[in-house]
Amino acid sequence: MRRYMAFAAACAALIAGGVSEGRANKADDTLNWATATEIDTFDIYYQGLREVVIATLYNCDSLMYRDPASNEYKPLLAEAYRWVDDTTLELDLRQGIKFTDGTDLDAEDVAYTFNHVIKPDSGINVRLTVDWIDSVEAVNPHQVRIKAKAPTPAALEYLSGNTPIYPSGHYDNAPVVSVAGDKTRQDWGAVLPVCAGPYKLTQFEPGRTATWEKNPDYFADSPKGQPQLGKIVYRTISDTEAQLAELLTGSVDWIWGVPPENVEQLSTYENVTVEAASTTRMAFLMLDAAGRSGDTPAKDVRIRQAIAHAIDRDALADLVGNSAGVLRSMCYADQVGCTEDVTQYDYDPEKAKALLAEAGYKDGLDLPFYAYRDRRYSEAVLAYLRAVGIRPDFQFIQNVALRPLIIDGKVPMAHLTWGSQGMMDASASVSLYFKFGVDDYARDAELRDMLVAADTAMDPEKRKELYAQALARIADQAYSVPLFTYGRAYAYSSDLGYQVTSDEIAHFYLAKWK
Repeated sequence: MRRYMAFAAACAALIAGGVSEGRANKADDTLNWATATEIDTFDIYYQGLREVVIATLYNCDSLMYRDPASNEYKPLLAEAYRWVDDTTLELDLRQGIKFTDGTDLDAEDVAYTFNHVIKPDSGINVRLTVDWIDSVEAVNPHQVRIKAKAPTPAALEYLSGNTPIYPSGHYDNAPVVSVAGDKTRQDWGAVLPVCAGPYKLTQFEPGRTATWEKNPDYFADSPKGQPQLGKIVYRTISDTEAQLAELLTGSVDWIWGVPPENVEQLSTYENVTVEAASTTRMAFLMLDAAGRSGDTPAKDVRIRQAIAHAIDRDALADLVGNSAGVLRSMCYADQVGCTEDVTQYDYDPEKAKALLAEAGYKDGLDLPFYAYRDRRYSEAVLAYLRAVGIRPDFQFIQNVALRPLIIDGKVPMAHLTWGSQGMMDASASVSLYFKFGVDDYARDAELRDMLVAADTAMDPEKRKELYAQALARIADQAYSVPLFTYGRAYAYSSDLGYQVTSDEIAHFYLAKWK
């Protein structure tokens, strides 16, 4: 009720007093969208935020494209592709494509981009999309050959969306910054993306705003279609009520993350459309079964199973609302290779207490608990744990502080989220957390080998079988506790022709004014 009243008051005040920013709407041919996130770079290789994924799709083209409606893969900067063998992928590039700086795109640009980001010291944010690549070479100006380290059936998924192509030399003049001690390094993420996409980044103020303008030279045969909006502007508006109020006054055309308690009222305004949809973002507890953080109780499978039984996941999903659902396995249900047919831990506090007693903790136990996102959902989890005798030492910190702790193996239990960057393959979720990488707190060699085999199996049915085995083992051992998939409520101008999709990506390159 308090949030509802704050929203109503903010709307009334803004409508009465006017808005500080210029209106951005159909008449100005400018789509203004806003979230609460402060963005330091719009280079997807160096920032994995979902807002950056969204912007990358309308700012930068990749070699391939996955149609959000059909999930069909289509050549984008490439015009054709073929597997020469299980580890060699050749792509023929479209001719006549230009970057927004006017230079021609060719195979050397593709090789330059990938050979930069695949370096072990490139410092990119998420290595999953390129770690499968061993080398990239330009066969001729219009053909590129990608050599994979192993068979990679998800290669087309990785090459669509999150792997933009930049001009040769793009990172060469990146600014030099100081790091620990007297060392320096180049800040490659500080270079503004120059791409061959539907829109061109023309202005960027880190942490505040960015502007893209329609690329008049975008190629006619793009499967993305032609850009319809003249300009796209992103703004950081940290306060949810302020976002909602600016939407109502026409200063903002699109927002997301509308609280469930505000959806009904917002839907009464004629100039606003409100839609909710499920997303690929999953929330889960990662438990230190391997003891990376020391001699933690989480090493005992009975403790992990007790934690799983202690939490009412249905109630959590209801709390999140806006089409959120129970997460039943360590992957998003629609991802290729995902299965929910694994051991499920029903909400059973008495069984949780019995398992704790069996493990030698009949009087309960203390366990550090880290979280970084959506505090009220983490606090709901805390309440369930405390109810069965688990006393978490709650550490709610920013992801920039939590991430080094995870990498260094110092986290016994954490409430994490992962959206797979919108990628619709199980390797983008389950394989990230259980293949002995920095995020793996199970360190199960048998499980790792299952996933390595699944990630490299070119036979689709064999892949499904291997992922099913791996996901079953994760559930049986309670290496993690799947909690919920996020739902999103989107609110946008009724003048905007916009299609909500379940991948938690706003496909603004497809949007148009009504």
